Amino acid sequence: MNSKPDIIVASTASPVYLQDKSRWFGKARGDKLRIVFSFYSPDGNEISMPFASMSAYLKRDFPWVEVLLKPILMLRDAEEYSPDRFTESIRDAEADLIAFSIMSPHWYPMEPYLEMLKAKLPELPVLVGGYQAMLSQEQTIENPNVDFICVGDGEYAIGNISQHLLGSKDGPVDGMWEKLSDGSIYKTEPHQIGELASLPFPDYDIYSKNGSIEEVNTSIFGPKGKVVLPVMTGRGCPYRCTYCCNTPILDGWKTKKTFLRKYDPQDMVDELIRLRDEYGVEYFEFWDELFLSNLKFVRVFFELYKEKIHLPFSINSRVEVMSEKFCKTAAAAGCHTIWFGIETGDEKFRTEMLGRKMKNQQIIDAAENCKKAGIYRLTFNIVGLPMETAANMRETLKLNQVIAPEFFFFFPYVPLRGTPLYDLAKKEGLLKFDKSTMHYLSAVNDKKFEMSMLEMPELMTEQEYSDICVEMLAFQDVNNRLSYTEGNQGAGSKQSANVGGTTPF
Repeated sequence: MNSKPDIIVASTASPVYLQDKSRWFGKARGDKLRIVFSFYSPDGNEISMPFASMSAYLKRDFPWVEVLLKPILMLRDAEEYSPDRFTESIRDAEADLIAFSIMSPHWYPMEPYLEMLKAKLPELPVLVGGYQAMLSQEQTIENPNVDFICVGDGEYAIGNISQHLLGSKDGPVDGMWEKLSDGSIYKTEPHQIGELASLPFPDYDIYSKNGSIEEVNTSIFGPKGKVVLPVMTGRGCPYRCTYCCNTPILDGWKTKKTFLRKYDPQDMVDELIRLRDEYGVEYFEFWDELFLSNLKFVRVFFELYKEKIHLPFSINSRVEVMSEKFCKTAAAAGCHTIWFGIETGDEKFRTEMLGRKMKNQQIIDAAENCKKAGIYRLTFNIVGLPMETAANMRETLKLNQVIAPEFFFFFPYVPLRGTPLYDLAKKEGLLKFDKSTMHYLSAVNDKKFEMSMLEMPELMTEQEYSDICVEMLAFQDVNNRLSYTEGNQGAGSKQSANVGGTTPF
């Protein structure tokens, strides 16, 4: 693979950087650097693809940087992963930098960890990246316990901050914002990496335990008892759904033609062969935002995968491209499950409020095409959307009852800053600012259904919302039958073993 970056937006016309105001320039304790990567995982999953990519880049170009991984696995043991105990584990690691990748729904649960870290380890710089830092830049950097935020792609930026901490590269940390000693914020442009061939493939060794990933929780929906590995064939999605973080990121991309990025199909397959053989992988989950963003790539990739990999896999898709021919081709390559978003069963609401213009009949037909091809269907559905009525929400349940997917997954709407739907919710006065109400995934974890938006009784009361969620949960518990049998990787299999129980978490 090419080791030179192809397209990357770097800061040019920036104000003068006063290096003596940096609290962290040259403050590393030695000639090597130790970075702790961390992320908040309410479901117990131990894989973060951004960190896997950054670790690979650091190993290749900055071998003097040591990377440690310490995720916050709340579902596993809330006491063990409390802010106090987590901070003590970071103290023991003797890190020069702690870097968090934070999704926006996890921001409020993460604040106590940031506060505890800064209180007990004031000489440890704290970096926040992920969608929270990319979409909510001001909110993130204004937190008194945050020193740097990564506002774009993180690979080159993490290399830059490594040099900054060692004092080996003058100037600001390009690709990041830094809080200076006088409280001012020095801002640089977000990095936008347009050619994935300039990066090494992700490093999974950082997740291994005793040289293996068999004991690592790598999947939410994949087969239990199998070695499942998440992978990505590219980055980017061409759609502008009003609720999705992809929309503001796409809008801010400087060179639109580089936004949809894919690895070379042959290079990707060669890497999958290596992963399969090195880690004993038995099932691949493709975590691309949209696996089908480049159909030319998909056609070539499926042929190579079918010929050389011989393992079942799952993908993210959209119903608009799930034709009978496509589903047959995917099944022939080994596709076990397709995940696709319905979001809401009300066709008019879906089009006008969410920017999803597919018809209900398209959804039904796509689901049937999967079923006929022997592919399992997993549907994503959002509840408690801004301006949603109880009738809208019941249509979501009804449409899923018609389809009868092998896995029905629903989750509460989470307002993401920078998205059109967030702006609408703010305009209508629907945003909640009580942090205790922002309990992400509460519907699955504790079976308490609370709207993430303020109640509009004329549309849907809190009680109506809860009642319908209870109905959805009952449908989920009874209907879900996502299964896996060796040699029968699809919905057409009559005999199969239960994969994940009644709920995914």
